[in-house]
Amino acid sequence: MKKFLFALVAGTILTLAGLNLGHAQTMNSSELGAKKNVIETNYLITPEKNHADELENVNPKAMKRFAKKYKNVTGERWMKIKNGFSVKFSANGIANTVFYISNGEWAFSIKAYSEDKLPFKVRDIVKRKYYDYSIFYIEEVENINSNGIPTYIVHIEDKNNIKLARVCDGEMDIMEEYNKSY
Repeated sequence: MKKFLFALVAGTILTLAGLNLGHAQTMNSSELGAKKNVIETNYLITPEKNHADELENVNPKAMKRFAKKYKNVTGERWMKIKNGFSVKFSANGIANTVFYISNGEWAFSIKAYSEDKLPFKVRDIVKRKYYDYSIFYIEEVENINSNGIPTYIVHIEDKNNIKLARVCDGEMDIMEEYNKSY
């Protein structure tokens, strides 16, 4: 169980730290240009200090942009992070984290959910190749350069393995693989 949790945590950290770093070393420059929707960020996600009760420290532009895009959201929790702010909230059973840079501009967002909320086309791409694997967790990532096309990090497992499949714009690759027996 510890190995499984480690793999899940490691996968999440990889997603948040930068989805394309390891994959970019094996891609040629034309492939890299085509993968325009992969998170590349210099933002440190760990909070500097929790400012949930001190909303006056959050850039008003970030709060205004958030309120405009995410209507009828309650229970949001703002945090100051290095280079900006993050806000966490839940909507329709989906955990959301939205990141803004210090000047209030949107930087990227991450949605986390289970298989039942995964779009059919993305599920179909993964299940065609990994039909014996179970989908147990999804992270949907959009950044400022993604042009509205999300990248899905689909956590799949079978009896012996855990894989993190990245699906973007109809294409899939495996970001990370873990063996459960180690």
